[in-house]
Amino acid sequence: MQPSDTSPVLPTPPGVQYLPGEDVLLLAVGMPTMPAAQRRAAVAFAVEDRIAASLDDVHVILGPAMADGATWLVAVIARDVLARVTADRKARLLPDVLALPVPDAGEWAVWTDGARAIVRTPDGAGFACPLGHLPTYHLAAMRPRIALFGGTLGAAFADQHPAPWPSAQDTTLARFDLNTARVAARGLALPKTWARLAAILVFAALGHIGLLVADTWALGQIKAELDTNLRDTLNAMGYPAGDDAQRDAAQILGRANGTAGPRLIPMMARTFAALAPQTGRVTLSDLRYGADQNSLTITLQAPDIATLQSVEGAVSGAGFRVTAGAATTANGLAEQQLILQGGDA
Repeated sequence: MQPSDTSPVLPTPPGVQYLPGEDVLLLAVGMPTMPAAQRRAAVAFAVEDRIAASLDDVHVILGPAMADGATWLVAVIARDVLARVTADRKARLLPDVLALPVPDAGEWAVWTDGARAIVRTPDGAGFACPLGHLPTYHLAAMRPRIALFGGTLGAAFADQHPAPWPSAQDTTLARFDLNTARVAARGLALPKTWARLAAILVFAALGHIGLLVADTWALGQIKAELDTNLRDTLNAMGYPAGDDAQRDAAQILGRANGTAGPRLIPMMARTFAALAPQTGRVTLSDLRYGADQNSLTITLQAPDIATLQSVEGAVSGAGFRVTAGAATTANGLAEQQLILQGGDA
């Protein structure tokens, strides 16, 4: 149900939790054509001169592409601010500015509750501010027309008109989630003395899947080399390795964590089993494990978005709770990041 134009309640779509726009810098950033993985790596440096903080102190989260295909929505939030947010792990976390639709050129979309205002600008970005500051910002922007989605504005805003709320949230935001920064920031949570063993074990598991671009002979060579590295590492740590070095390493890592076995291994096994039907069509370009939230973050490339959607359904059907990043296309490939949680039973 849509609120009336004077309602002070911001409509919230199912599965979304809003963060006050004052806590998030929302930018529209033009970026050159590049693969999605490179874009994610470059976005922080693209906004560095627009933020009054060190990159070490903030999360820079790449959002979806806007309608022009050359501009990307980017959110910047201080690490300590995001750490204090209590969020529903099943809900997507978004700045409340994104509740408003993107307005037409020369217009602002505005909502007020009597004390504060949120504003969406035609480039897709926006901001929140105390209502008393809005006239100053409006004047600085050369007095754009106001599409008022809720609340009231004074006579100083002469060119304003009430606007109806859209029936659904903008579909370009359906895969945008500030929580992805919180999950991605956590690495493999193991003592440093186990770091090399854990890294080798992860790559050993990767060596078994046909998703990587390599022929059967190359995979065999990779497996043999990784088995040797595992065995040498175990022996150097004082743990004699048997015929199955990967099994021995998994058991040792499990004891180091005080568990029956690291959750990473069964999660990977279930993930790769779900991906197996797409062997030859899907490439795994990145994998990270966050022990803090028992999450597996994978980045996949495929010939088209439909294939990625099929993969998302497959891993969801394997028992995982899936948070999907925005699917992008470049150089004839579609790419998407999936964050998987659960599924380790």
